[in-house]
Amino acid sequence: MLETNRLVIRPARLRDAKALFDVYGDAETMRYWSSLPDQTLAETKARVDSMRHATSYFVFELEDRAIGAGGVHQDNEIGYILNRTHWGKGLMREALVALIPWLFDQLALAEITADVDPNNAASIRLLTSLGFVETGRKADTIKIGDTWFDSVYFALSRRDFVASQLPTKTLG
Repeated sequence: MLETNRLVIRPARLRDAKALFDVYGDAETMRYWSSLPDQTLAETKARVDSMRHATSYFVFELEDRAIGAGGVHQDNEIGYILNRTHWGKGLMREALVALIPWLFDQLALAEITADVDPNNAASIRLLTSLGFVETGRKADTIKIGDTWFDSVYFALSRRDFVASQLPTKTLG
């Protein structure tokens, strides 16, 4: 578990499903995600159950409530999502500044990659502010529902990551 000034970054719990349904069930929040929004709480429960068994994907908790999730999946690719009521407050940056060094250290990764929709300007700004560099672009990389989406690829090497001065401590 990691703690920042405002967040607790911890493994998922089944009881997080209701709060995370507000994230994974929201069309606006899921606009750039790799799947359609969850239609039922049962879908989110299954998603959370899958997260519970992941060793490198975590819930972001604010004031005792799950507000998002993130971590590494598919080898070294990072993903993250945040309840849109918390957008624009620096919370995702805070979470990733704590999580990225942990991922490098605990998973012994040489590099972390990201696959972002080119229209997701906020995510692109966040990644580049953390030192990620664009490594390529490709059209029609993922089909969600009936629509194809493009990708812009990013990478951050262990040696290029410089953590910010946000206080982060490991709790256990």
